Amino acid sequence: MKTNKELRMIGRENLRGNYLTAVSNLILVGVFGLILQSILGKVLGISTIDITADITANDLSDPYGVKQFIITMITSFVSALLTLGLTWGFLDIQDGEKLTVGHLFKPFKEGMGKSIGFSLVKQFLLMLWTLLLIVPGIIKSYSWAMAEFIYYDNRDLAIKDILAESSYIMKGSRWRLFKMDFFYSILYFIPILLWLVFFLVTLASQGDNESYVAAFALLGILVVVIGLTTVLAFIIEPRRLSARAAFYVDLVGKSNDIV
Repeated sequence: MKTNKELRMIGRENLRGNYLTAVSNLILVGVFGLILQSILGKVLGISTIDITADITANDLSDPYGVKQFIITMITSFVSALLTLGLTWGFLDIQDGEKLTVGHLFKPFKEGMGKSIGFSLVKQFLLMLWTLLLIVPGIIKSYSWAMAEFIYYDNRDLAIKDILAESSYIMKGSRWRLFKMDFFYSILYFIPILLWLVFFLVTLASQGDNESYVAAFALLGILVVVIGLTTVLAFIIEPRRLSARAAFYVDLVGKSNDIV
């Protein structure tokens, strides 16, 4: 079994020639969701701002609230399928295949009903586990972390069997995967830490007449931090997802030739 460092290197190497497509696919998942939301909003006569409002604040017995709920559910299902296709694409590149935009639409072409059911069941059960206690929810999320890859490799498996198989192969490996995710996640704290340092320094040095200047400066830095975090996501997420796919390949003992 390879170390996390080796798996990160394998994942990064397999991204060669696929990186720009990976970034494009990440962007497209978000863009398609927004476009669909906008189209459904126009069809049903609801503004985008209203759609993105918290559904719990609306009375579902009211037709307007029902429309919001329908739009949110449809968008969530489509986004879930696109994300599933995104994940499958990262598994394919571990076997030397080329990543394409078409990977996003594979769940729509190959058993869309089951793909929706899989995403719905997994997320619903994870939500229930998290409602019980946060820590058990996190543990269960790592037990089922390989479910998307198992589903892709075994399309005929029932959803409960996919989740059970993921739990089985992740025994003894959850902590290892958590450490891999943490390695990538910690990089997101760099701009946040910079903003916090700037905030504390500004707070300590400002006078009574400088409060407005300091507030605008902090707001400007916050905008920069958000921008840096977005850029970091495009750098980090393809590597993290490819490393996760390499983790699965190593876990199940599949052949993994680096291209």
